Amino acid sequence: MTLKDQTVVILGGSSGIGLATARAALAEGARVTITGRSRERLEAARRALETDLRTVALDVTDEPGTRDFFASFDHVDHVFITAGVVSFDPKLAPATDAMRPALETRFLGALFAAKYAAPRMGAGGSITFMSGTAGTRPIPGAAVATASCAAIESFARALALDLAPIRVNTIQPGLVDTPFLEAFGDRRAAVIAEYSRRLPVKRPGRPEEIADGVIFLMKNGFVTGTTLTIDGGGLLT
Repeated sequence: MTLKDQTVVILGGSSGIGLATARAALAEGARVTITGRSRERLEAARRALETDLRTVALDVTDEPGTRDFFASFDHVDHVFITAGVVSFDPKLAPATDAMRPALETRFLGALFAAKYAAPRMGAGGSITFMSGTAGTRPIPGAAVATASCAAIESFARALALDLAPIRVNTIQPGLVDTPFLEAFGDRRAAVIAEYSRRLPVKRPGRPEEIADGVIFLMKNGFVTGTTLTIDGGGLLT
């Protein structure tokens, strides 16, 4: 149950939960590669971590790019993919093309990552996806984003059987204070305050708290096909 000298790949690792997981994996002695769409954010992540870190610019919905990225590794031990998009589609009124990213970024990104990482992995390896509590408690006016969370959890359970002995799990965070909440625009502070009021812990999550769960799923060789919820008790209220 150690990550020392293991190869950890984090797709969407330039900020938020991905960056916190990269920091935690490096502290465990892992060799870490992070990806992101923005070269500027990747460089900022490298400076923030102040350590040896490989960064690669990659859009997770780019299948050839993802294939070539994983082809650059001789071996991969653990993969974590954080990519997701928040978009709103009340009564499915927006144009279909405007709704696609909410499904494609999370689901196709996970599909491509698993498809091209798995051949580089062996027994003891793990793939961790990220959904959200919307998969259990739907977000009104965000049906496609909600569906993407539920889809990724089912996908992980199926792959836990198909890719065994590679382990496949999902982390399901609640509201976490990360740049992801920028999707709420001027309403961000109000959303955090309202959600925190309803939570038993009375605050949003921190990226490090979710990263702790991801590291657990990487290290514990007896956990597969599970969805680990870290939501401050949000699904209880």
